[in-house]
Amino acid sequence: MNRENAIERLLLSRCSQYHDDGEILKTLEQRYSLAGAQKNYLVLEPTDGGTTRAEIEKSSHRRSKKRQSEFKIFGSLQTSSTEKARENKHHPLKTKNEFKRFIKSSLALQAAVTRKIKRILKKNPHYLDKVADLASLSMCKKILKFEDFVEMNRLWNSYIQEVVKGTENMMTISTRLSTCELIGALIEVTHSGCVDNVGKQGIIIWESQHNFAIVSPRSDNWKSEIGLLKPNYSISEMVGGIKLINKQDTRFKLSIDWGSSDENSQVIDFEIIGDRLMVRSIDRANKKFKNHSVKDIKL
Repeated sequence: MNRENAIERLLLSRCSQYHDDGEILKTLEQRYSLAGAQKNYLVLEPTDGGTTRAEIEKSSHRRSKKRQSEFKIFGSLQTSSTEKARENKHHPLKTKNEFKRFIKSSLALQAAVTRKIKRILKKNPHYLDKVADLASLSMCKKILKFEDFVEMNRLWNSYIQEVVKGTENMMTISTRLSTCELIGALIEVTHSGCVDNVGKQGIIIWESQHNFAIVSPRSDNWKSEIGLLKPNYSISEMVGGIKLINKQDTRFKLSIDWGSSDENSQVIDFEIIGDRLMVRSIDRANKKFKNHSVKDIKL
């Protein structure tokens, strides 16, 4: 400690209580002397003891339990909302996923019926001799029928006539046709990388980025148009139902009934290149197809 007490002397000199240096010096000597009136002391007052360590630990434990219960409640709410969102993503009532599930189950049913009929024919080759239509069999009751979708095709024909109405330019018609909705259209596979798909025809009931789902007629395709007395249809062709056609390396024929009356009616055939439609239908509606030559078309 500085014995001259310069800082204390300066501070006391600014105080109005002291008028000269003598009083300041006297005060400082009493303040820092062992026998002076001003002693250094610590005031201790009686208290009630305050909070004990046990009470502090008990209070801390109570707060910890409260935080844990709040976290459990919040966590359960958050988990339920997360599970709800997860359920909504693949909700059974959601149209898209439900329709995909329906198509898969229909294809599985058709395959099972085809296998069952083949097993029966091995034991009894004349099983189908008196059956005019497989739709009359009880095992084929749940298979989709082409006749049930003819009205959808009629509505699509009315829709496409409205789309192309007012122009006779084929380029304009082709441009409009490339962006229109194809669900309900009657198409036929003319070329395909899969040989079994060639000649298949049906009404489109679903379109994805890579596939068309069509409902094909029973025992009615290109074989009935080549002049055979009795076409030899396969079991799958006789069953009919849903067929899944890949767009890649596939070309489709689409016919449009041109004309407002029966007298002026004219059917125009268009060939659709499946590779150019490898987009979703919602994206195709906004896509601009450019009129230029392409080199990757397989003829």
